[in-house]
Amino acid sequence: MKKPGTILLMAVVLGALVSAWVYNLIRSRDREVEAARRAAAGDTIELVVAAAEIPIGTRIDHSQVRTTRWPLDAEPEGAVKKPDDVVGQIARVTIEKNHPVRGMDLVAQGVGLLPMLITEGMRAMSVKVDSVTGVSGFVTPNSRVDVLVAGKPEGNGNDEERSKVILQNVRVLATGKSIEQQDEKPVEVPTVTLLVSPEEAEKLTLATRQEPVRLALRNFRDEEVVRTPGMSTTALFANAVPEVVKTSTGVVRRPAPAPGYSVEVFLGERSTRQTVRN
Repeated sequence: MKKPGTILLMAVVLGALVSAWVYNLIRSRDREVEAARRAAAGDTIELVVAAAEIPIGTRIDHSQVRTTRWPLDAEPEGAVKKPDDVVGQIARVTIEKNHPVRGMDLVAQGVGLLPMLITEGMRAMSVKVDSVTGVSGFVTPNSRVDVLVAGKPEGNGNDEERSKVILQNVRVLATGKSIEQQDEKPVEVPTVTLLVSPEEAEKLTLATRQEPVRLALRNFRDEEVVRTPGMSTTALFANAVPEVVKTSTGVVRRPAPAPGYSVEVFLGERSTRQTVRN
């Protein structure tokens, strides 16, 4: 039979061995957890994302963005990492919820919003308009207008004035004023920026060589393109006033041509009136 002292010694040694084993096991687990945490922290990065959808043209505030961890190997190019670098900026595109905010998605400092309103394939072109159009205020951004010009066509052998509708259903992007020197004095000139195709821009460039263009406001629902031959001075006054002729017996006023009659034509809910001369 073993002595009590020997049993006690064996118990102490066994307990020490078990304690050392448990201690080493716990330390090993702690090291594995710490390694996993460090590895995870090293594989992600903190980015700024949209807390909710940010529409195009929105000036971003703190409530619209937040930060989140993002996989390092999937970091988007140009991603913003600090909310302060985003707040106060203007969204160049619509940023979806939880999508990272990138520098290219924001309007650069000092750049206006107008370029964002130009649709693909179109151009923005500013033209001087007549003073009535400029000060009346009826032409505003997003209005739809027809563009008219009046002048003397070159190379037609006469000096007769003509007017013509050169563009129809054109969207107005912006209105404003430019400063020009007239009679050695600065003068404000009303301008309108129109959304046109490259071909329409060519037409508009030639039109601006004449007098300031005029704009005719359209109904938003009216998208019909009307073909017109234009109007000349001769045609405008052809039947306006009866001709006065001096004869040997006195002054004779020739009667105006018979006005004829008009026919109203109904096409669905729309109607047009055509004049028929006798």
